[in-house]
Amino acid sequence: MEKGEGMALPSAKAGRIMDENRWKQIDDLVDAALDVPEAERASFVASRANGDGELQQAVAELLNAQKESDSFLQRSAMRIAADALADAETEVSAFAFINKTIATFQVEKLLGAGGMGEVYLAFDQKLKRKVALKILPPEYGSNDERVKRFEMEARAISSLNHPGIVTVFDVGIFEGVNYIATEYVEGKTLRELMGQQFKLTNILANSIQICDALSAAHESGIVHRDIKPENVMIRPDGYAKILDFGLAKLTEVGPESAAALSVTQKGTMIGTPAYMSPAQISDEKIDHRTDLWSAGVVLYEFLTGEHPFREKDRRSTFAAILNKPADLPSRLKPEIPKELDNILLRLLAKDPDSGYQSAGELRADLKGLLRQIETSDTLTQSGSGGHAGVRQEREWSLYASVAMAVFLTGFAVYYLFFTEPRSRLSKWHAANNVQITFQAGTEAYPSLSPDGRSLLYVTNTGDGDDIFLLRIGGSNAMNLTANFPTRDTMPAYSPNGDLIAFRSDRDPPGIYLMGATGENPRRLADFGFSPSWSPDGKFIAVATGHQPIPSVKTRSTIWIIDVASGEKRLLVDSYAVQPAWSPRGDRIAYWRTGDSGERVIETIPAEGGDPIVFADVGNTNWNPVWSPDGSHLYFASDRRGNMAFYRAEINLATGLAQSEAELVPTPGRYNRHIAFSATGDRMAYVQTANRANIKKVDFDPETEKARSMPEAITDGDFELTNINLSPDGKRIIARLVRKSQDDIVSLGVDGGGMLDLTNDTPFDRYPRISPDGSKILFVSDRSGSYQIWMMNVDGTGLRQISPDGEKITSMPVWSPDGMKMSFDDESAAFLVDLTEPVDFEQAMRLPATDNGGWFRVWSWSPDGRYLAGNFDSNFGPGMGYFDIEKGTYHRVTDIPGIPTWMPDSKRLIFVRARRAMIIDVQTKETRQILPEIKEDMRNISISRDGNLIIYTTNENESDIWLLDLATE
Repeated sequence: MEKGEGMALPSAKAGRIMDENRWKQIDDLVDAALDVPEAERASFVASRANGDGELQQAVAELLNAQKESDSFLQRSAMRIAADALADAETEVSAFAFINKTIATFQVEKLLGAGGMGEVYLAFDQKLKRKVALKILPPEYGSNDERVKRFEMEARAISSLNHPGIVTVFDVGIFEGVNYIATEYVEGKTLRELMGQQFKLTNILANSIQICDALSAAHESGIVHRDIKPENVMIRPDGYAKILDFGLAKLTEVGPESAAALSVTQKGTMIGTPAYMSPAQISDEKIDHRTDLWSAGVVLYEFLTGEHPFREKDRRSTFAAILNKPADLPSRLKPEIPKELDNILLRLLAKDPDSGYQSAGELRADLKGLLRQIETSDTLTQSGSGGHAGVRQEREWSLYASVAMAVFLTGFAVYYLFFTEPRSRLSKWHAANNVQITFQAGTEAYPSLSPDGRSLLYVTNTGDGDDIFLLRIGGSNAMNLTANFPTRDTMPAYSPNGDLIAFRSDRDPPGIYLMGATGENPRRLADFGFSPSWSPDGKFIAVATGHQPIPSVKTRSTIWIIDVASGEKRLLVDSYAVQPAWSPRGDRIAYWRTGDSGERVIETIPAEGGDPIVFADVGNTNWNPVWSPDGSHLYFASDRRGNMAFYRAEINLATGLAQSEAELVPTPGRYNRHIAFSATGDRMAYVQTANRANIKKVDFDPETEKARSMPEAITDGDFELTNINLSPDGKRIIARLVRKSQDDIVSLGVDGGGMLDLTNDTPFDRYPRISPDGSKILFVSDRSGSYQIWMMNVDGTGLRQISPDGEKITSMPVWSPDGMKMSFDDESAAFLVDLTEPVDFEQAMRLPATDNGGWFRVWSWSPDGRYLAGNFDSNFGPGMGYFDIEKGTYHRVTDIPGIPTWMPDSKRLIFVRARRAMIIDVQTKETRQILPEIKEDMRNISISRDGNLIIYTTNENESDIWLLDLATE
């Protein structure tokens, strides 16, 4: 519904479960009852209710809830009233906002509610993305203090730019409703993630990460003032986000700061009572140190299982916060070391001047303790009884009553709730995460100098890729290959930093060497990619093939080249790419694509021998890099959805992993290209963000010319691919790549009505709509391996049609009559009858190609006679078609691509070098179409009548980041 269509928003009366006065009445009576001995509360409430049975029942329910849980003090009575009475027979609730449009946001469901308003999941119809929409009801006027605080929240968080803090997209007023649209963080709050065990090293490491986010807020003059588990969300990729700055105070933003609002005036307390600082309770001046106090209470309770100040009622709790000293933590838990005792007691100092003065100062102490634990088998003994210190691997119990404490354990929580129970976390959780390059486009292939002070990387200058040298912390990068207008890439510092090996496409192409500042380039070999030095600098390992991002199986071998003589020795002859030489020199790691399409990491002795599988969990494991001390092998993997970094200990004698994989946390969802300094305290990597939107153009299939300029169908911050037009040309079926899953969506060719046909954790890919427009075939791993599934065009009737087995099935393509399907199992292509039930045992296998390869089918010709596809690149890449009746293959071009038949069954359309191309299958003439389109294309599809072409754009932004343990 558009803005002008007369949407009826909830009224002041109907927009609440019960009115504000009623809530306040319940709240006041509950508070009063809590100060009465439990045995006398029932009679006290009855006397104060004055015959109001509904009021008496509501208060009784809330008191009973408090009795059953120790969490009452952490929730406002109004919030609990909303939860407890949501099912009561009252007037229309706040759910009246659902399915309404506020500005450009279509409200979908309620996420939460509190004294500052409701938070909804909504869809931004303009930018086509999910948002968290926080709104105040219409009855609050523009002069209301809550509205002023609402506006202040928007200003507060919109001024912050940190991966650990939620991002604001929009703020405004629509038909009397004040709203803030923020980033929708998929995942679970820390309130929901409770009841597991944690290692002390994980607790400390993740506390350090959260300190970074608080430090960023404090440096911007913003104090959160309500640190609690509900305000921290853990994304599915494990990254923590601080939410809800609704109680934030701006300390340095001039006359518009919170000091000007009555909510910060004398007599008004803001926050969650049990976690308020003494300054909040005593109405003293509030600054950033109040957040550190709350964090101290959280950490204390997490470690000991007891809240340091909570008493039987709110009044007594406040008195304890103001006057009662906290017990020594190690008296409650003897395992707590003396060093942590000191940190906690300093955090909980009554006088702010005696406590920590900044999050950075706290971070430094936590980091020092973490390093001490990591470098010693035991900690120093506590002064509370001389107990033995804990070992690094000791686990700590988390009880249900300490849910608040989880704030400082964001990453640990995720990897103990969403993954196997003993997942581990790497030392890099305590590192600074710093962006190094900022150019538009792609910067890739970082290589750190041995001392970690300089960085090599590659970027496109417009005349080809060049290698740049940048001092860490500097901004003036030097182009080392500017004199060669060709592609120079994949630089690698020699172990002593004097030489740089790199791949060059100059004439003649191959592996080159040059000095540390680009001088004296010379060719070492006439082939090779991804050079990797031996630790003594005498040899270089290279691969004959390369994939910047893992895709189809590629023929590639690994060779060892003598730097002095240029002599070559074959090491691996089986589809191996991206070699990495171990620091001890005895093993080389690489990755390869298996017969079923999986990408695995293997290692092999440098002198030759049998390869050993090191990592094979998930669909893609690649980009292996050794730690500088050789104890760990790092790699990129999609095993938990996003392309993230992991590391595992390696037994150099056997090549086997001897520990579980540990996550290396980054804020991005697609990461690649790792590089280390020789000291091991700096790690450079590439963080990539992809966007792909859909555009359309009217097309004349006879003249092969456009009848119109391109028009955007979508224009949002998402990635759409595998686009497929419905037979009537009115809707598009596509794959939507999300942060931790791929889903199938449907949308109109006008960009409206986008619908999730699937929206769950599996990866759903390669959708194909049936010729009659009623069903969709697609590939999904929802059964544990990639198989073919079918559903109705509206997302109903979901069912698996290929049987589970050792091999995956993929790439379904409908026959033009909808009676058959082609598919492949990563080793051959097949045709199968779709008559129910589908019998895959009777599938017809397409013959091998003349050179022993196989043929991947992408399109079935409209006349039903031919299958267009590409040939196995290991036996000569190219495109062509299979004549079904004659059983023969016909190679049309050696150009690789994904072909789609034109309506005449005589021409193929495809994307080559990000441009639209067409080829006549008889004459083999290839020509570019749509030359007026200058942007990069990714996918292309054509309507049944040939009059409409849709395509996706390709927008890639890759920057180099640095995980830094070297500087504070």
